[in-house]
Amino acid sequence: MPSYVRRRCAGRAVSIVAMNLSQRWRRPLLTLHVVAAVSLIGTDLVLVALGISGVRGADPRTVYPAAYLVEAWLVAPLVVVALGTGVLQAVLLPWGLVRYWWVTIKLTTTAVFTVLVVFALIPRLAASADAAMAAETFTAAARLPLALVPSLAVAVLVLNVVLGIYKPGWRIQRVSRRELLR
Repeated sequence: MPSYVRRRCAGRAVSIVAMNLSQRWRRPLLTLHVVAAVSLIGTDLVLVALGISGVRGADPRTVYPAAYLVEAWLVAPLVVVALGTGVLQAVLLPWGLVRYWWVTIKLTTTAVFTVLVVFALIPRLAASADAAMAAETFTAAARLPLALVPSLAVAVLVLNVVLGIYKPGWRIQRVSRRELLR
């Protein structure tokens, strides 16, 4: 059961800083977050492989429906889980949502990634899969985004993993003792 942690100054409670999760709940939440984030990297690598095979001339009737299924059935749920568990950790642990740069960067990139997946990539891949099944032809320029976009996503996700492992101590704002007493 979470308990509130209060910052004390001169013996009196000043403000609620964060909720403190017990080890019993913190570890499963962290495990779920890491599994979702690492799985996102794996599924994006699958999309990179599909994109490269599409650029190299594989049949679009195979590539685009498969890419749509990976995106809709794997990437979308995983990115929502990664975002949700990341926000929960930031709120329920002392890191905070906007206290450290690395947390804010991870939150921003994951939120942007979530919006892009749900509102841009899935509809675009669905349209591409439908076009491929209708035997429309795809130029090399039309095939290239399926290789480039997941490659960029993998790079951003690896950045998030590195930030989560090293946790650089860059603070956004230091709270002075005077501000705590207000």
